[in-house]
Amino acid sequence: MLTASTLAMTTVSLALLAAAPPGGVKDAASAAPAPVQGVREVVLDEKSAGKAIAIRTSRNLLTTVEFPEDMLGAPTCGDCTDLRNPDSDALFRVETVAQGRFLAITPNGEAVRQSKSGQEAVTTVLVRLEHTTLMLYLERVERKAADTRVVLVYPNRAGESEYVRVEKAKLEAESAARIDAEVSGRFLRAFSEPHHCSKKGSRARNDDMVLEVTELCYFGREVILTFTLENRGRIPIEVGSVVVNKGANKREYLSERTIEFQRVSSGVVSLRLPEGDSGGGPFELTVYEGAGKRRAVTLGGLDF
Repeated sequence: MLTASTLAMTTVSLALLAAAPPGGVKDAASAAPAPVQGVREVVLDEKSAGKAIAIRTSRNLLTTVEFPEDMLGAPTCGDCTDLRNPDSDALFRVETVAQGRFLAITPNGEAVRQSKSGQEAVTTVLVRLEHTTLMLYLERVERKAADTRVVLVYPNRAGESEYVRVEKAKLEAESAARIDAEVSGRFLRAFSEPHHCSKKGSRARNDDMVLEVTELCYFGREVILTFTLENRGRIPIEVGSVVVNKGANKREYLSERTIEFQRVSSGVVSLRLPEGDSGGGPFELTVYEGAGKRRAVTLGGLDF
């Protein structure tokens, strides 16, 4: 995709070649048109809210408008075409660039419309952003008064964004450090208590749902069950809740909550036994389907 700056240079170069006298480009350079204005910034605050924003264009000159966020859908223009329709008699050619962050605008030759005040080349463009709706007033002016680039910004957004980015990074780093410390401490505390794991291979099936418990471990009062759930049917299984008949503070993990045909999801569920209960068994594990047939498959008699 061409960038707005590349399109601008291309358009200006074509304009110079088109205006070149018989002597060639060298003579054309000495008769180059007057320079145009640079970047114009418009702050979208209370003063500009609800008002049309003037965009001054000129023949053979590309004007770009930059928005503070991506557009929601295509802009609505009263008398425009896009760059893929060069034979249109619309007043302006308007094209979205960079996934809707820019508008590239050029007047369409010498096209004009008759109005009460005479012939004129003006129209409006309606642009919807996530946080506001803008109306751009396109007009054709003399080249020296035209805009090459108009940047629309929210007030204080640049500084605010940088501040938010830095603070967010700090919070994420602090949160990650706390989680790592908590997990490491809990893991080490569990190993300091009596612990034991036993391999299992118990299976249960309900229709096309096949549940297998592969291992049962205890670390003091913490009990961990590892299991797999296989889908032997052609309709995907949406896993709902995972339930154990004993303990509290249950936590679970599943590698896949949507299980396709002949796919297997690996799962882990942990629970905490009541004070003074270091055995806890036998356990019963039930996995419920969260949608569709709402089936459930249960495997009981699990003990160390």
